[in-house]
Amino acid sequence: CSTVALPGAVGVGGHQWQQQPTFTSSHLTPRGQAKTITLPDGTALSMDADTQAQVTLYRDRREVRITQGQILFAVAPDSARPFHVLAGPARVTVGGTRFSVRYRATGMEAGSVQVAVQEGHVRVAGAQGAATPADLVAGQALSVSPAGVLGPVSPRAPRRLGLWPKRLVPFLYTPLAPALAELERYGPTGLVVHDPAVAALRIGGTYQ
Repeated sequence: CSTVALPGAVGVGGHQWQQQPTFTSSHLTPRGQAKTITLPDGTALSMDADTQAQVTLYRDRREVRITQGQILFAVAPDSARPFHVLAGPARVTVGGTRFSVRYRATGMEAGSVQVAVQEGHVRVAGAQGAATPADLVAGQALSVSPAGVLGPVSPRAPRRLGLWPKRLVPFLYTPLAPALAELERYGPTGLVVHDPAVAALRIGGTYQ
């Protein structure tokens, strides 16, 4: 990963001064690995395998952009600087809470964004304000479609969040082919499916 701490600018107008970042960093976890990083404000990011993210801290806000993958956030409260997560068509805004965001361009749930809250509350918006933002509290989750349309808010047991740090992956009526692709993110399975009918079989459960 790379990190840059930026000094304050001199002689810059008020608005422009607010728009200049004070800290930036880029992070990557390869297949089969995971890590936790702590930002200067005390926020912890637990990054799943095969995840890429960019962090930018400003004087009036904090932003993390997920290019791909999944992150479990433990956001340090700061009422003067809201925390935003940008992932595909979704924007998640919080003050201080614990939640997860998943976005992948390919594979299982390709193009959509999944948000689930373990503690506190978050606000989720779709692309270009296409719909009224949704507020989620602990134990709730929703999915944002590739077009930026918010799905219904559904219950999610807090204990099911962050299973991947424990090397566990849950599936719910997931076709076998994308389920195997998901497991391959953590290591080679040695399994190849040649029969399309078998690849379409749906599985459920939690797997190591």
